[in-house]
This record gives sequence, C-alpha cells and structure tokens, in this order.
Amino acid sequence: MIVDVHTHLPTHPDEVPADQVKTEETMRSGEVVTLTNTIDDYLRDMAPVDKAFLFGIAPRPWIKRIPGTGIGQFKSGSDFGAGIGWDSSLNHNDVASITAKRAPDKIIPFMSLHPKDPGWRDEYDRCVGDLGCKGIKLGPNYQDFDPTGPEAFKMFSRLEADGIPIVFHQGTSPMRDAPLSYAHPLTTEKVAMAFPDLKIVLAHLAHPWQVDCITVVRKHPNVWADVSAQFYRPYSFWQGMRLFHEWGCTEKILFASDWPVTKPQDDIDHLRLLPKFAKDHHLPTIPEADIEGIINRDALDILGVD
Repeated sequence: MIVDVHTHLPTHPDEVPADQVKTEETMRSGEVVTLTNTIDDYLRDMAPVDKAFLFGIAPRPWIKRIPGTGIGQFKSGSDFGAGIGWDSSLNHNDVASITAKRAPDKIIPFMSLHPKDPGWRDEYDRCVGDLGCKGIKLGPNYQDFDPTGPEAFKMFSRLEADGIPIVFHQGTSPMRDAPLSYAHPLTTEKVAMAFPDLKIVLAHLAHPWQVDCITVVRKHPNVWADVSAQFYRPYSFWQGMRLFHEWGCTEKILFASDWPVTKPQDDIDHLRLLPKFAKDHHLPTIPEADIEGIINRDALDILGVD
C-alpha cells in the first residue's frame, strides 16, 4: 500500500483561466513550480498511490479576505486554502471534502483549524461530523500561533482524545512573517511530550533540521516524519536519508509528495535513485530495503486512519 500523507488542495475545480495561472520559484530553489491546478490534475497525479491525505491550511483569523478574490487570498499576500478558483462561500475544509468525493476510495480529507479562531470547535465538529475529515494539518509558522501555547494545547487535547492525527509543517519557509521556531522539531517535541497518545507527523524531515527531526521521532513512539519536498535538493536529500538510516529510524519515515510542489511518481522515482546518487558521488548508500519500506509503509494503520 502506497499512502501519500502530504498533498495540498487543487486551486480550481475545473479549468484554470489563463489570467489566473500562478507560478513560484522559491520552493524548489529556483525551479518553476506551477501552483494553479484542477481536481483532474490532482487525480491524475495521484494515480501511482493507493491513498492520499488532502488538506489546506487554515488562515490567520485576524487577516480578512479581500472581497471578490475567493478563498485563500489575503492582504498579507500569502496563499492559504484552495485559491481563487473556488466559490468564496467555501473554505479550505469544504474544498478538501468536495475533492475527496471525486475519488472516495483514494482521497482522505484532512481538516485545518486555527487554535486562536474562536469558532474552531464548531468547525471541528462540522469537519469530523459532516465533511468526513480523518486528520488535521497545521502549520504553526504559517498560521502564526505558538504550538506550545494554551490555545493550541486545548486543541491538541481534543485531538488526542478523539484519536485524530496531526501533520505538522516542519522546517524552513520563505515567508518572512512565519516564525521558524514554531516549525522546529524541538519545539514540536514539547507537544509530543505533553500528549503521548497524539499521533504526530513531522513534515519534510523538518529540513534543514533533519538531525533534530531524528532525535524526536527516535525518542517518541507517537511521532513520525514524512519525506515530502526532499529530492530536488539531492545532497540534502541523501544526507537526511543516510542519517535516518544510521540512526535506525527509516521505519519512522512515511511516504509523501507535497503535491503540487512535487508529484508522487517523481518522489518514488527519486527515492529509488538514492543508491545510484550515492554510488555516483562515492558516498555511503541507503539500502534499497529501507527505501521500499518508506514507499510501501501503511500510514493508515500507523496513524489509525479509518
């Protein structure tokens, strides 16, 4: 079973108008990434996987929408949710549910909430009860909340009690107003310590803090890492994977793509090319068995996603 635990929402339900096409060049260090896409694009790119977790990121509640631009377009210039292609009456959790219904046997919607939003409890109930969300995605740095603060801990307590796993953004970000300390694995470890039954995924191997990520996932039975957004920095990718192997932690890595920044097939291919990269550069290898274990790891069973 191949499970992609990290995919973002399509920006449009159908065709992307030419004047709404958006690209970005910082995520992949100068490579052009097309950020606008459709449900059909998403489903096509998910063909190689058996299951995929799909989510947006709840915006900061103190940033208001710009009228007429749809969900996700905010005065800060940050893009959250699903983008301008969706009806402005829908939020990112609606879009996750709508998209998942196009392939209900494959796509698993996750919610995203903000612990400083006074209405988060009602939205939680709606997401779990009406929209069928099975987990939650949080980016404390993007959302600008302290994951060790009292508001966040109230949310984590409920998630733990309900058996709902969290995918945390971890690691670097090009956004100047996104505090890096909120996305550091040693900060997130305080959450793991306070809530030992809360299942947590540290996204992106917490790049470039892979060493700190290892120390957290190795220590805590309730914490895993995902391998999204790695292969296009090949030496860093090899280094992180080799460190996880040397520390005996590759079994704590889950497969992930970070779509649309990368596609699942590209991630699978580049994972399998790691031994060649090591050989070509006269570096220690990563065993193929470790790599295949990551690609085929049953994240549904590990995270308790029904």
